[in-house]
Amino acid sequence: MNTKTALTVALALAAPSAVMAGEAEMTNTTMTSAPMAPPQHMGWYLGGGVDYMIDAEEPFFNGHLGYDFGNGSSLFLESGWMGEEEFIFPLNIDVDIVPITLNYKYEHMFTDRFGLYAGVGAGSSLVDISAGLVSDDDWVFTAQAFAGLVYNVSDNFEIYAGGRYMWMDDVSIFGANIDDLDDVGVGAGIRFNF
Repeated sequence: MNTKTALTVALALAAPSAVMAGEAEMTNTTMTSAPMAPPQHMGWYLGGGVDYMIDAEEPFFNGHLGYDFGNGSSLFLESGWMGEEEFIFPLNIDVDIVPITLNYKYEHMFTDRFGLYAGVGAGSSLVDISAGLVSDDDWVFTAQAFAGLVYNVSDNFEIYAGGRYMWMDDVSIFGANIDDLDDVGVGAGIRFNF
């Protein structure tokens, strides 16, 4: 086979490949990862709120100071006051309850603004009853559970709303035991993050 024939055969074999090849095309492949979790606050916070206690039909004013560990978990100390004053002839009866609890709260954020929280706490409550010129008080074990919604207005300010169940051990006042001191409350509050 001479050179001219070999060149003709090579071109004949290569022509269909060149016709089918078309234009070269570049593709850009991008890698995507799972969506990032919303940023979580880490550090100290201070807040307060008010709950309406359904059985007592009284407000429970409360404040708290805590530390957020940045993974949704936080610990906080809460104290508050609820009370009632009633006149039963001939006595003016005044009841004050001051719970102090250490609480664990877990917060799960769905977006950078909106989330859910739930937690539990335990501590002690001072129950003080005055009837006319006499008074008595007792410290009792207290436990609570709570849950609700949280909305971050800004990085440093949030509002929340939810419910709580609070239980207190038997109270011994004036030589008598008072039991069944548990209540459910619904309320709202604000919190400042530092």
